[in-house]
Amino acid sequence: MDNFDKDNSENKINPAYFDETDRAIIESYKYVVKGIANAFGRSCEALVHSLDNFENAVKFIENGHNSSRNPGAPITNLALEIIAGVHEDKKFLEPYESKFPNGDRCKSITIPIKNKDKLIGLLCININMEVSLIDFVKEFDIKDNKKKFHENYSSNIDDMISSILNKNINEIMLDMSIPNQDKNKSIIIKLYEIGFFNIKGSVEALAERLQISVHTVYSNIRKYT
Repeated sequence: MDNFDKDNSENKINPAYFDETDRAIIESYKYVVKGIANAFGRSCEALVHSLDNFENAVKFIENGHNSSRNPGAPITNLALEIIAGVHEDKKFLEPYESKFPNGDRCKSITIPIKNKDKLIGLLCININMEVSLIDFVKEFDIKDNKKKFHENYSSNIDDMISSILNKNINEIMLDMSIPNQDKNKSIIIKLYEIGFFNIKGSVEALAERLQISVHTVYSNIRKYT
């Protein structure tokens, strides 16, 4: 079982020497941790161990109330075992059961963070299994979030291009405040603003859909930028 509050800084495994690239990689996981916690709710603890300092290994943590930890907490005994396992090429991406300090069971997984072949951190996810199913499901209810998004899960790039074109062309065509003679230009500008033209083949697809030339599309983009 994982010991969430035991200081294991005297373990034989040594901390890693960090350069600026290592620190930048660890720093980039800040929003990964936030995203995981936001997606799964308060019963999901997400954190990053930075392996340059075992005494203050927890670099980022969200929902730390589950294990009573904050940034700066020491590395755990199981994290040290996982580090040894990674170095020995043992399996490490399988979920395992552990316990929080209050005795609550949790389902955990630990994912190594590397800079090429160098192990520099651990992304840890611990889900409290003692939370009631009702409370757990409530965390997934986002009806109070006023932002509504429609994401298209296309299986290939052509379908994605077609979906984006359908949505944005329809919105412009139905907008009565835009004069008919400005519809095509408005479509091109809107697609440019959302980064559509970064997709290979997007300009040609739009030109075909609007029955205009590729040159006309590029011309409108240049005028706008």
